[in-house]
Amino acid sequence: MPTETESIAFALIAFGVYWGVVEWLRRRGTLERLNITAYGPILMIRTKKGLELLEKLSRPKRLWRLFADLGLPAVFAGMVFMFSLILIADYVMLTTPPEPSELTSPRAALLLPGVNPFIPIVWGTIGLVVTLIVHEFSHAILCRVEGVTVKSLGIILAFIPIGGFAEPEESEIMDKERTKSSARIRIFSAGVVSNFVVAFIAFALFFSMVPSVQPALVAINDSGVVQGRIVEVNGVKVADIEDVKAVLQNAEIAEITIEKDGELEKLSVPAVMGVKVIGLYSENGEKFPAELAGMKAGMLIVRIDDTPITGYSDFQKKMQETKPDQRVSVVVYDNGTFRTFNVTLAGKGEKGFLGVYVSTFDSIDGVNVFYSKPLLDELKSVPELVKSVGGWLYLIAMPFRFQGFTGAFESLFIAPQWVFWALNTLYWVGWINFYVGLFNCLPAIPLDGGRVFHEVFAKLLARKYGERAEEISMKVVKFFAFIVFFSILMSITIPNIEGLI
Repeated sequence: MPTETESIAFALIAFGVYWGVVEWLRRRGTLERLNITAYGPILMIRTKKGLELLEKLSRPKRLWRLFADLGLPAVFAGMVFMFSLILIADYVMLTTPPEPSELTSPRAALLLPGVNPFIPIVWGTIGLVVTLIVHEFSHAILCRVEGVTVKSLGIILAFIPIGGFAEPEESEIMDKERTKSSARIRIFSAGVVSNFVVAFIAFALFFSMVPSVQPALVAINDSGVVQGRIVEVNGVKVADIEDVKAVLQNAEIAEITIEKDGELEKLSVPAVMGVKVIGLYSENGEKFPAELAGMKAGMLIVRIDDTPITGYSDFQKKMQETKPDQRVSVVVYDNGTFRTFNVTLAGKGEKGFLGVYVSTFDSIDGVNVFYSKPLLDELKSVPELVKSVGGWLYLIAMPFRFQGFTGAFESLFIAPQWVFWALNTLYWVGWINFYVGLFNCLPAIPLDGGRVFHEVFAKLLARKYGERAEEISMKVVKFFAFIVFFSILMSITIPNIEGLI
């Protein structure tokens, strides 16, 4: 099997050869004869095939007009929501800019699978292709509904197909005597409305299938890599963290059986459960209680006062009960020895503060244990969350937390492989359609939202300003476009300005 570096090198060489062939064909005039346009390595391959199908699909004209008209309020709702979000993000960037991270990297601003670190290349590509085809062909269908000529259909190729397009006769769309303003609004809004409908259907199917996935109990190393699924502890089958605690309650040794890729591995460690200290907190050189008492990273906190600490949730709950200046006894397990530290807690608000960073995993003497049920429960709760504005924000940012049932995420759950494939397809088709639809709602030309806003705003101004309404409306839309694209540039540069300088 080739290494990751070898695979990347091979892909780059193949892409370079492809680009070279494209350039050679362009210079020979071959692409022009075949009605193919090249923009660098990106090809727009046109065809007349499919136009008859497009004509058939557009025949229920009343239905399509009703579809576009009913979806128009969603376009304006998305417009207000996204423009407000842009302004809020600007305020945050100017007042409390975030630290450079993978989340704020320039790559994360691009909706390109494999380039964006949060979008997997395979499932993201499927989602992006479906989104582009739905968007463009919806515009094309409404063009035919409103009597506008569609010159060709085609695919966009960049070594691999990355989308589809429909090429309408722009002069007919913009001819105000030929095409009414209401017709143009339907044509411009059709892509966004269709993206929203597809997103709703895909998400509805996705969340209806999520219950078919079961949580898994896994062992994870300190780097966050899943070592395998824990199937037995001391010869007893275990399904969750509570089973593990019950088995180890009076045990001295933990015999842990881990399954990975159909093979079993046994680990034998002392049966001591707790939460691992992974770092000590400091601020401007000031030392905090844990460090002053002599605690160090790698120690396992197993008790605070009379409360057993078997994992992160126990630690978090106990610390929420403490107060600043409270004296507590902290028992740790360190290299086979139990040690007790008597410390006086510092203050963080109204709660006591020990001054340690701890692992979010439960730990059995260095073996990190994670039960994925809370993640699955969070996923199942998303349909309820979207009843609020905060839920919509969560849905927009969802890939930053959950990239689908792929890679490390897949190993945290149990389901047939076909279920994971279906869920990944539905998730990324749903999310990319949702995000592209929202982004296109922004009132900035050349986005669809900008064109819709321009048409509607010009109609509202026409009564007062007459022929000048078009000019005024366009100036407003261009101003909005400046705000939107300057805001995007600012969101990329400000968090990374030190690295850029």
